[in-house]
Amino acid sequence: MSKDIVLAFSGGLDTSFCVPYLQERGWNVHTVFADTGGVDAEERAFIEQRAAELGVASHLTVDGGPAIWSGFVKPFVWAGEGYQGQYPLLVSDRYLIVEAALARCAELGTRAIAHGCTGMGNDQVRFDLAVKALGDYEIVAPIREIQKEHTEVRAYEQKYLEDRGFGVRAKQKAYTINENLLGVTLSGG
Repeated sequence: MSKDIVLAFSGGLDTSFCVPYLQERGWNVHTVFADTGGVDAEERAFIEQRAAELGVASHLTVDGGPAIWSGFVKPFVWAGEGYQGQYPLLVSDRYLIVEAALARCAELGTRAIAHGCTGMGNDQVRFDLAVKALGDYEIVAPIREIQKEHTEVRAYEQKYLEDRGFGVRAKQKAYTINENLLGVTLSGG
């Protein structure tokens, strides 16, 4: 019997990998994409199509633009805030992504949430602490799990998807681009 889990989903390599990985471990995967202003209509359509192609139980796109605008952009601009006085606080949208995913958990009656964060960097901390602050949930982090056994994680993810008949975008980068109403960051590589 499958258990429901909500996956914070971007349609990229990491979160696409998470879908069959979780399914093969008995999860009934529901994806949520929180659009915080970093994608256009074409990319949004790709994300929705990708979720369907991967066979998720359901997909939900949430418009996070108004929440990020009123809850983060305006206050940060008014305060002139930045990390160490210069770095834009644009990763604050992670909290909105968690909020959207947990709202979907409530709708589905599940206490399980998954994300595609690696075991490096602060995104995993932002996601996990936000989830823990908002309740008692089971957090599943497939990328962290596979990093324990595989050093070339992105190559492993790509092969894993291809072995299961899922295409991978031709243009895979060694870095990640995060974009929303607050700005753009590049990481990895």
